[in-house]
Order: sequence, then C-alpha cells, then structure tokens
Amino acid sequence: MTRKRLSGVVPPIGTPLTAGDRVDEASLRRLTQYLLRAGVAGILANGTMGGFAFLTDEEQIRAVSIIVDEVKGAIPVIGGVGETSTSRAVRKAKQIRDCGVTYLSILPPYYFFATQPHLIAYFSEIASAVDLPIFLYDNPVLTKNPIYPETVAELRRTIPQIVGIKVSNQDCVNLQSLLDLMRGDEEFSVLTGSEFLIVVGLQMGCSGFVGGLHNLCPHLAVALYNAFSEGKIDTAKELQRDLIETWQVFRYGSIWGAFDESLRYLQIAERATGAPYVSSLTGDETVKVHAILDRYVIPYIDPPLKR
Repeated sequence: MTRKRLSGVVPPIGTPLTAGDRVDEASLRRLTQYLLRAGVAGILANGTMGGFAFLTDEEQIRAVSIIVDEVKGAIPVIGGVGETSTSRAVRKAKQIRDCGVTYLSILPPYYFFATQPHLIAYFSEIASAVDLPIFLYDNPVLTKNPIYPETVAELRRTIPQIVGIKVSNQDCVNLQSLLDLMRGDEEFSVLTGSEFLIVVGLQMGCSGFVGGLHNLCPHLAVALYNAFSEGKIDTAKELQRDLIETWQVFRYGSIWGAFDESLRYLQIAERATGAPYVSSLTGDETVKVHAILDRYVIPYIDPPLKR
C-alpha cells in the first residue's frame, strides 16, 4: 500500500507548565487549538521546543496524551522520543505509541558519542519494538551525533517503516546529499528544521518544515507554504523575510524567556519553560518582543486577539 508522505508545516508544540513543571493542561489545549486553527499539517509533540529534556517521563507522556486527545485525529501527531540508550528509548517509544500518536520521531541517543553503526543498531531495535511509522530527527548541535545521509538511506532501505526525517542542520550541502539519495522515494518526507532556510529547503526538494517559532506565528508559516505550493515564489520569499524578523524575539531571554513572554502576550500560556532554564526579560526587552509580535503575529490571528 502506498503511504502518503507528510508535507507542510509541522510545529514542534511547546508544553505549557504550572508550578513544579507539571503540564498545564488548559493552556496546552489552547495552544493546540491555536495551531489547528492556523491550518498546520501536523504537530510534533514532546520535541525540543516541547521541552522533553526538562520534563519527567510522566509529564512527557501526559503532554502527548493531551495533544492527541485535543487533535482528535484532525491532523497527524508525531510523538517525540529523545533518550540516552536503546533500552530507555524502546520503553519511551512504547509509552508514546500507547498515547495514540500517528508517528514517532526519534533523536539519536545523546550524551555519549555514537558511530553510524551504533545509530543503525539504535534505530533498528526501536523500529522492531514499535509498529509505527518513524521519523528520524537529525539535530547534531544538541545531540552531537549527526545522522549521515548515507545512514538515512540505509535505514530507509532496510526498515520501510522509517518514513521521514527532520533535519535541524544548517548545512545545505548535507541536505542536498540527503535529498539526492532519497530522490524518487515518494513516500519519504524530508522536513527542514532551519527556520531561516525554509524557501531554500522547499526549492531543494523538502516536503515541509518544522520550527519552534511556528508556535507563535503558525499563520505566517502556513501562508508561506501555501504561497510556495501555488508557485508564488516572490510572496513566499517575502513571508520568509517576515518569519526571520519574527524569529528576532528569540534574541531575548536566552530563547526561552522570549518564548514564555510571547505565549503570555498571545494569551495562550504563562510559561513553557522548565527549571533551570526559566529566564526573565528586562522591561526594554519585553517592549521589543511585544513590538515584533504586534507587527508580524497579531495581525494574522483569527479571530482577532482581544486585549
């Protein structure tokens, strides 16, 4: 059976939190609805912007379950697995599978250095333990273990349930090599995670994109993808420039501080950052974040935000 590949905008949803870094269910449902109304193609739950690395295992599973329940099958939900060993990853993958996700997204093991044969063994064992389609997640800056294009091709050849990859790598030569190796595979999705290179990635052959910024401006991201799909390249490039300007909010508060302030300003959540990464903004920084949102985000929200 031919599987339709995933394409379009797939935000890695943040995880709003309460005291003690517990999941704020009401705010998480509100953020999920905000993304759904914008017309995103899918949601990545428990990813990097979802803060899996500062959540307990129990809160990770709870967040994924809430998102799946709120989406109610309207779009695919990808459940993220980030772990340090095969045994831990298999256990987490089974727990997330049981939440009812559509796909799994699996990072390479992080902390220790891994060879490419280590990664092949890692992904192979997880795939054999969990009967779900899988996205690889290449994020070499944070895991320090890149997945080479040849490794991706080998995994796809030997494990058909591996159906895509998110590439959080600014190296366009690496991306082009990957796309060349996967060319002609109409069931395999390559999603770029570089928010500054969305149009470039789409022109190279990516089927969509994933970016933490799109929690705040999913409407802009969807408009860019639609413009590109309709052949309106100049419009897509203009929207790319707007997205880059919107990304400037992350210059403040070590990214997380700006993310939290933006969620508050958009009346979605109080915070989505866990200890010890909670960061405060100065009064001047707060004004600058609000100004960016007022220009590039607020006008796109439907229904209009009431203040």
